[in-house]
Amino acid sequence: MSPKKNPALPLKDVMAAIDKKDRNFYNNLSAEQKKAFSAWMMMRYCSSVQGRDAANYIYMTNELLNRYHKIEYKVPQHPELQWLLFTACGVGKVQFHPFLKPPNARKKNNKVFDFIYNIYPHMKAEDINNLIEINSKEELKELAEAHGYDDKSIRDIFGK
Repeated sequence: MSPKKNPALPLKDVMAAIDKKDRNFYNNLSAEQKKAFSAWMMMRYCSSVQGRDAANYIYMTNELLNRYHKIEYKVPQHPELQWLLFTACGVGKVQFHPFLKPPNARKKNNKVFDFIYNIYPHMKAEDINNLIEINSKEELKELAEAHGYDDKSIRDIFGK
């Protein structure tokens, strides 16, 4: 078994620096550690606090970080500014930031869902799921036939 590799930038240290409003933390990181800094992941953890200061963290993360993250993510010209915004979310003392399971990157392959989405691209995912639930398999097959799908495509989508 290989030895456990220590992360280049321990999450506990980053969160403590945010909580304590350590404005120089980012500037004191090595080049390797700066590369390991993930603003998206830190935003997830920053907004996840247990205790009486949770509302403050959620509000400040949304107002200062989430609002401009999409723009900053495309053109990350000011990583130090991003860090300063993170520190503005802190309350001055270390908080408990619970573990957050990372989102599943794999797309669930649901052929019936994709079929309906191709017919009705304006529908919300929830509405498509409801449509699948309230209609039988035969009714959905009839819908496919009405939209010009051939037998082979219908078998591919719905099975036998």
